[in-house]
Amino acid sequence: MPWLFAFLGLPLWFGPPFLLLIVVTRAATVRIAFGIGLAAALTFLYAVSCQLLQGPGLPIWIEGLMLWGPTTLLATGAAVLADRWLSWRRASSAGPQAGAGGSASVARRRVGRLLVAMVLGWSACCGGCVLSPAAEFVDLPIDSPAPALVLPMPKDLTLVSTDQSCGSQTCSEAYLIGSPDQASLPELTERLWAHLVGTKDWQRLRHNAGCQRPGWLIRNEFCLFVDIEQTEPVAVLKVHVTGDLAVPDGGS
Repeated sequence: MPWLFAFLGLPLWFGPPFLLLIVVTRAATVRIAFGIGLAAALTFLYAVSCQLLQGPGLPIWIEGLMLWGPTTLLATGAAVLADRWLSWRRASSAGPQAGAGGSASVARRRVGRLLVAMVLGWSACCGGCVLSPAAEFVDLPIDSPAPALVLPMPKDLTLVSTDQSCGSQTCSEAYLIGSPDQASLPELTERLWAHLVGTKDWQRLRHNAGCQRPGWLIRNEFCLFVDIEQTEPVAVLKVHVTGDLAVPDGGS
């Protein structure tokens, strides 16, 4: 994703959650503590959404967008409970006193409800009317397999070249893989599958094919096929990563 596009999204990403947290809480200690936690969670999701963080065990970028709203509401809800509990303890220790600022409290509650509605609306918008046009604008097909499903290569393998082919909605990636020590074809194949299974979480299904379901929530299944590209003078394998089970043209 272009850096300028990522930076332009920061106000909309961090603004509503922190405004909501400020409005619905009163104690400064609660705001600081939950603000730090919320900032850490939203920063992680933003890095995932901008594809700055990729790899096994992480959500995929579309899930980062989808988790923005629930994360905000969960953190804010916990902050409200902590704030009310702290206020009750302080009131109990101070004894009965005349309340003040009743109209201000009513106004704060109304603003809080409005912000909750805005957060819910923006969260739904991220998964629909904003997400799809944004993905097309920055040329990121939603069903395109991320390079992190295969790359980076370990020291005993070499990336020779990469290629991409796209249809109307999905893309497939192709990687030519060799070795720095000109390993034989069986050795190169075993090294490649050791890398894919051991560090990239692929499940080897057949002799030269495997699948995995990356992410936390969206269970898109990506499949991978390994073909022999060249055996002389050195062995080179071609790795296809696609969003369906169809073997690419020329596959085995």
